[in-house]
Amino acid sequence: MSKVISGSIIAHKLLSNNVEIDDQVSCQLPSIEKPTQEIKGAGIMGPIDMPMTGQVNSMVFSISSRSINSGASELAKPGVQNLELRFIRDIMQADGSMIPEGTKIFISGVNKKYDPGKIENGATMDGSIEFEVLRYRQVINGKEVLLIDKLNSIYKINGIDYMEKIRAAL
Repeated sequence: MSKVISGSIIAHKLLSNNVEIDDQVSCQLPSIEKPTQEIKGAGIMGPIDMPMTGQVNSMVFSISSRSINSGASELAKPGVQNLELRFIRDIMQADGSMIPEGTKIFISGVNKKYDPGKIENGATMDGSIEFEVLRYRQVINGKEVLLIDKLNSIYKINGIDYMEKIRAAL
């Protein structure tokens, strides 16, 4: 495998149910954090804060918006929404050449916060929208590299489903 160096994001767009959302400025991808349980006792040299197999804490996807509009307002509706974030970034190859690389993020989630922003002369509204993530999928250059589906107990990285044995045992 040759060494690559990721560069800047060149362009991005956000879609909700296949409709582009205008006036969004940036998106904060969800942090994937596992709940832990402290293990201690005989046979170990001290406490271990061990991640719990098959569990993932709350995941939040945040959108920063420039202003309110009908598309962004749609994101405030209740129920599960399907979001798609597409972006292109520069990738430096081992030989120094730069190539664009496409990534898609697919998120199913429910709106938990809609903040339209502030009203101030000469300024953008600077609002934000947050979703509780139920399903999170990353696809880089057409290859699925990560899939977390909380409702169906799927935790897959580069084709390996780490929850497969647990689902089979249940």
